[in-house]
Amino acid sequence: MTRHGGQKILKRLNTPKYIQIKRKHGKFFVNPSPGPHPKRFCLPLLHIVRDLLKIVDNHREAKKLIGLGYFKVDRKKVKNERYPVGLMDVISIDDTNTHYRIVPDSHYGLILHEIPEEESMVKLCRIEQKKTIKGGHIQLNLHDGRNILIRVDDPTEPEEDIYKCMDVLKISLPDQEILKKLEFKENNLGLIMDGKNIGKRGKIVKIEKRFGPKASLVSIENEDVLTETLYDYTFTIGEKDPELTLYEN
Repeated sequence: MTRHGGQKILKRLNTPKYIQIKRKHGKFFVNPSPGPHPKRFCLPLLHIVRDLLKIVDNHREAKKLIGLGYFKVDRKKVKNERYPVGLMDVISIDDTNTHYRIVPDSHYGLILHEIPEEESMVKLCRIEQKKTIKGGHIQLNLHDGRNILIRVDDPTEPEEDIYKCMDVLKISLPDQEILKKLEFKENNLGLIMDGKNIGKRGKIVKIEKRFGPKASLVSIENEDVLTETLYDYTFTIGEKDPELTLYEN
């Protein structure tokens, strides 16, 4: 990695394998800034604009358009060209009324999937942590860095406490109202979000929780093909049918 304005760039040869760039064309690549998604698994906004959408030809033009506020992430304008865009994030370009969701892919790790406008108003977020805060209210920490507060009327009998880690919330954008809760359980639909089987999806047929050094496992079935993955790599996407338009993979 090379220092340049607070480590804004890194050498192309050191970029993650899933980044879709030509590693011999130029020496440096934009480094994502700290944000809601881990650096090892996100796409810098400038890379999306220049290399994936091919709206412009170079770094300077992409930076200018982003700085002018042409692009939204989760329905909010983003003017930081290094902004880390990650799993399930929605990119919108109002001038062309085009919208894309970041989804996992078996070849490229993360890809852009074009979605209709109405779908750009919703997002799926996995609950990573849950804690009780002052007043007995519940705070849900989601996979994309956002927090949602669940207000509790009676902390001694919190009827509102219906959420568990690994459940997925369907929320509205940008106001993040909870529209639906998808439980992480057998017979619901799951998507593999990381690992060697990334991008595969199907019905969750078995959840095997283990304690100690052995990792918990999840088995997903699609067209009689059974795929086993790690517990943490599983992302619930629906009950009988997916909550979002899916792509061919």
